[in-house]
Amino acid sequence: MDSQTIRYLAQLDAEDEQRETDEIIEESEAENQEAAESETRTQSIQPTLTVFQSNKCLKANVWKEYIPVGDREDGKKMGRCMHCQKKFCIEISQGTSAVTRHLEVCPMRGEKSEVARKYDPKVDRDMINEIIIYHDLPFKYVEYEKVRARDIYLNPDCHHICRQTAGADVLKRFELEKVKLRKIFANHKGRVCFTSDMWSARTTMRSYICLTAHFVDDSWRLHNKILAFCEFEAPHTGEEIATKVLDCLKEWGLEQKVFSFTLDNATSNTSMLGILKNRLTLANRLPCDGKFYINSVKFVKASGARIDSFAAYSKSLKIDMKAGLSLDVPTRWNSTYLMLARALKYRKAFISLQLCDRNYKTLPSEAEWERGEKIRDLLKPFNTITTYFSGVKYPTANIYFMQVWKIELLLKKFSVCDDIDVRLMALKMKNKFAKYWDEYSVVLAMAAVLDPRFKTQILQQAYDSLYMFITYVEHE
Repeated sequence: MDSQTIRYLAQLDAEDEQRETDEIIEESEAENQEAAESETRTQSIQPTLTVFQSNKCLKANVWKEYIPVGDREDGKKMGRCMHCQKKFCIEISQGTSAVTRHLEVCPMRGEKSEVARKYDPKVDRDMINEIIIYHDLPFKYVEYEKVRARDIYLNPDCHHICRQTAGADVLKRFELEKVKLRKIFANHKGRVCFTSDMWSARTTMRSYICLTAHFVDDSWRLHNKILAFCEFEAPHTGEEIATKVLDCLKEWGLEQKVFSFTLDNATSNTSMLGILKNRLTLANRLPCDGKFYINSVKFVKASGARIDSFAAYSKSLKIDMKAGLSLDVPTRWNSTYLMLARALKYRKAFISLQLCDRNYKTLPSEAEWERGEKIRDLLKPFNTITTYFSGVKYPTANIYFMQVWKIELLLKKFSVCDDIDVRLMALKMKNKFAKYWDEYSVVLAMAAVLDPRFKTQILQQAYDSLYMFITYVEHE
């Protein structure tokens, strides 16, 4: 080979060596880069150990957001906040107050945090009660296996309860809501409408009754509240239904706020409405209607056997039965007073009648007896004075002024009575009586002056006492 060929071959060998060297360098650099990337990936995959995980003695949830960073010069262990990198001492003796306060004000900490809200068993039980009530779930819901597993997953500190505890909690919640609703009804100034229905279950043959209240509040919002949903045993007569409904109304304090009842067209409901109306009149205590005494007197006088039994009760109590009971008659002005006076006389006999005769259910309450006594005291002077006026064997012109003056003074006295119903009744009577007193008091006074026994002295005393009473009442 000539020299030129030898040089060409040597050049090719040098190029091959350079190429091999370059490939080795490139492979080495690729291996180094891959190793660095692998190390980086390993570091990113490996989780950072928190103080909660690295130190078995520090198990408060707050340590889940702090990372240990070594020891200080004095040997105390340090940790830094994983949000803002601020360092704190993580010794057991230091407590958790400082690190907890820092998390509350940490500017780098987001809304979501690894630290769970502090578990409150009471709040948990209240929420379970709401779930059971709102979704109409059985009490056994709290014992479902998967429900408990989910609760443990959400919060390992969850305290499970049994179905008996859940039932007791729901009952307590019912009582609290009932008290709240009773306060709403007590403060409600308007009337309340009611709907009621009764039906029998085909499977169990048990009967149920439901009473619902409908009312509009001060903000003009319509509310519907179920007051009663309970079993109703036979017989399903109008009287029994009326008793059940009235007991429910009294329980909620609504017997004096009834506006209307909406029912189906069953025969028992028709009779129930009539009975309930009479009993609501009794509960509302309408002035001067005397229903609570009329029903009692009617019951006794309904048959001869009851009259004999009532006479026997009166005799055993040493009550004179000669006068007997008197019933109120609308066409007789003094019949109401006579009925009240005689019924109050036989008060103990009516109490004995209720104990011995279970059909007697209209015994007046203590408050009604007391109201009857006040009404009797108000009507008694009217009975005496009007009987005095009706005399035909003696002159009456000269006695008119004194008796009418007594009526005027009596009405003014009862117009400030502590019993609101008696006070309203006296005020109505006083308004009707005022025109007679204002127009005829002077004429009647002239007749009294002509009586030599009275003259002007009695008029002076009468007017003075009357106006002194008026001044005292206005002052009060």
